[in-house]
Amino acid sequence: MKRRKKKLNFKRILIFILIILFLVILVVYLLNIKTKNIIILNNDYYTDEEVIEKSNIQDYPKFLLLSKSKIRKKLKQLDLIEDATITKRFGSILEIDVKEKKILYYVRSKDKYMASDNELYDLDNVIGVPTLINYVPDNIESSFVKELSKIDKNIISLISEIEYAKTTYDEKRFLLYMNDGNEVYVTITKLDLLNKYIDIVKKLDNKNGILYLDSGNYFEIKK
Repeated sequence: MKRRKKKLNFKRILIFILIILFLVILVVYLLNIKTKNIIILNNDYYTDEEVIEKSNIQDYPKFLLLSKSKIRKKLKQLDLIEDATITKRFGSILEIDVKEKKILYYVRSKDKYMASDNELYDLDNVIGVPTLINYVPDNIESSFVKELSKIDKNIISLISEIEYAKTTYDEKRFLLYMNDGNEVYVTITKLDLLNKYIDIVKKLDNKNGILYLDSGNYFEIKK
């Protein structure tokens, strides 16, 4: 008995080849789509342009080929960037959400700025931070920086000057000169009370004086 020879189904082969060709063209097309928009979030100390340039994406590179881990690694090389979250959005949109270190105050004696990582940085055009006007022992300052880092940035911006004002019974005591004319004594262990400063001031009927948050939590009106 003779075996039947199967005829090649050229129509099916052609359809298969066309599908493969279409998929190849689609993949090549998608891989060549460039980034259409770059959104930078939560950057205070670096401009959008500086973040984009450091990320090496100023030419709006091919979107799908962007490496989020490489961008993050490059951004963390900047002194004041602690971390970054990179997200690819629909429509070839790249979102970079940076987490910057907090600049706490200007150290007058060293002409540098203290950041939340307890390091000093040589910066320009930093506004909205107080000035440390006198010497603080390193161990005391480290503790002060740690606790001040927990204070809201808006509260820190209300402080004009910081003075180390230890006493015989409290070596962790500071005097804060506020922009509104008030003075605040506070010890490091009670520094978190500063977050309530605005609420406290509202109860003072626009009177200026000295607020003692280091002991007793009372207000003394200036004469």
